[in-house]
Formats: sequence, structure tokens, C-alpha cells
Amino acid sequence: MATTLAFEVFDAERAKKYLSRENLNCPLSKFIGNDLAVKKLQAVALNALQHRHHYCADIAWALFGPASSGKTTLAKLFAETLALPFVEISPKGVKTLDDIVEEISKVCTEKKIPLTPDSDGDYLLPMMVVFIDEIHALNKSIIQGLLKATEYDDCVMITETGKTLLTENVCWIIATTDEGRLFDAFRTRFNNLYLNYLTKEEIAQVIKQRNPDFLLEVCELIAHYNPRSPRKALEFARYMKLLKGMENPLTTWEEIAEEVAKDEGIDEFGMSRTNLRILKALSQGPIPKNRMPYTVGSKLEEVENFVMPFLLTESEEQPALVTVTRAGYTITKAGLAELDKRGIEHPPFEEE
Repeated sequence: MATTLAFEVFDAERAKKYLSRENLNCPLSKFIGNDLAVKKLQAVALNALQHRHHYCADIAWALFGPASSGKTTLAKLFAETLALPFVEISPKGVKTLDDIVEEISKVCTEKKIPLTPDSDGDYLLPMMVVFIDEIHALNKSIIQGLLKATEYDDCVMITETGKTLLTENVCWIIATTDEGRLFDAFRTRFNNLYLNYLTKEEIAQVIKQRNPDFLLEVCELIAHYNPRSPRKALEFARYMKLLKGMENPLTTWEEIAEEVAKDEGIDEFGMSRTNLRILKALSQGPIPKNRMPYTVGSKLEEVENFVMPFLLTESEEQPALVTVTRAGYTITKAGLAELDKRGIEHPPFEEE
């Protein structure tokens, strides 16, 4: 298997330079923000590079963070840094352990390392990174099978059809947007990595990285309309490029950004129409969690995973706009300040 960085004799200093955030040839350097999480994976990568096959299965990781904080991207870049096969498992795509084996087999075949059983009929998996997103959404039978497979002293997965996989070479990375729903047994065997929302400055860097033809001022403008979410910011940037090609050449990027924001339901301060509607509703009083989908007009899962985290999560640049109390979702002083900024009247703030 080809390696990103090959050593005839391990050279620690060379490896450290390779893994530096300043080295643009290292995949991990592409990950912007969340320096502590990256630092921990750099340390693991440095150790793995000392081994012939970049063995890193002795540590498993649990990534916690809101939607669009980069969990999948970070796991993928870690695998790429060590030139290891990367298998991404989504709970929507698997119903059985055999489905997981099928996903692993597909990647192995693509990498020209097809799985073959040994004399006992067991399948020894090669060095690889297996990433399982939103692990809390998997059914209990799969969870039980994964517990044995991810246990360092066990490392065996037996599927519903009787296939036995030996997983001692697998580096497991799981992720969830809801730490509270993580199965307790996973907590004892996984090291935690917490990802936070990016700052506007960091989002501008992401946009610049993907759109090197953009001036930094344009990237900062896009970040203004899309705080916290790099994914939405990049979509916004793509739409701006498309419109720029259709508009009069003299149309400014500021005018294009305003038009895209209007089309996307984002106001001049960078808040979506949906989030503003929630704040206005909460200014009249708390809303029970199970009633919020009616306010938003979306399913409960979408509300909890993709809508509310933006309002509930405090960042370097913005306090939490909503909190959870005994009465349900409740607006904070910072949330009411957002309404004030827009000239929206509301009852006075009351401490619970």
C-alpha cells in the first residue's frame, strides 16, 4: 500500500515537520480551527509513522460536535495523512453488521486489498480507519457487535450471517452531535475529541482555501452571512459565483452577496429566517422540546440535530441565544438582544 510519508529509517524531526500545520502537503494542515483536536491526532500520527504500516489502532476516538463542525472531514484527513483506507459508515445506510462488512469490503476492493478468509474462515482486516457517524442512531444489535469489535482486548466482530472479522488493525472513530445519547460502554474505550463551531475568521479561511481566486474581503463577506457553518458558507460561495457569471460585470460582490442572502433567507446580520422565527416565538415564552418542530415546520430529528444547535451553542463570538430549562427551550438575554438589534418588540426578559 502506498504511503504518504515513507521512512527507510524513522526520522522524528522529518515526521514532525511533515505533520506541522504549516506544511501544506500534510492533509491535516487543511483542517482549519479546533487546534486541540488536531494536535491530539498529530501526536497519534507521529507515533503511527514509526510503524511500517502506520499502525494506529491502539487508540479509538469519539468526535463530539454540532452539525457542520467538521467531524467527518477531520477523520478523513487523519486517514489520508497516514495513507490508510477510510471507511465511512452512516446509520442510514446500515441495518446489520453484515452491512458494515459490505461497506468495508467495498473500500478494500477499491484499494486493491480484497478481504479473503484465513484457514479458519476468519477475515483479518488490514490497517484502516473506520468512521461511524451519528453512532447513537444505530440499532442495539449493531451497537453490541461494535462493542466487541472496538474492545482493545477483544477485536472481534461476528455478523448475523456468521462472518468473523478480526479488527485489531482498525482505528475506530465514532461521531455524534448528541453526546448525551452516546452508549455508556463506548465512553470507557474511546478518547474524546470536541469540535467547536468555527469563528467567522476561520470560516473565511475555509472559503479562501476552497476558492483561491476570491479576495479575502469577499471570503469575510461570505462568512458574515454564514457564521459557524463552513458547509453553508461554501454553498453560499458557489451560488455567488454562479450569479456573478449571470449578472452585469459591474455588479459588486457586496450586491451579489446581498442577493444570495435574500434568496437563502438570511438577514443582514447573518441569521436565517428559521432561527429568527424561533427567537420571536420564544420571546413570548418557553416552548417544550416536543412542540418546537411545529414552530420550525420540520421533523424533531432535524430540529434537534441541525436547527437548535446553532442557537443553543455558545461560541467565541456569540453567547448562546437559547437555553433549555424545565419549561423547554427558553430564550436568553443574548437572544433578546438579537431581536433588539432588528427592532423587534418583545416582553421584558424574566429570570427563571
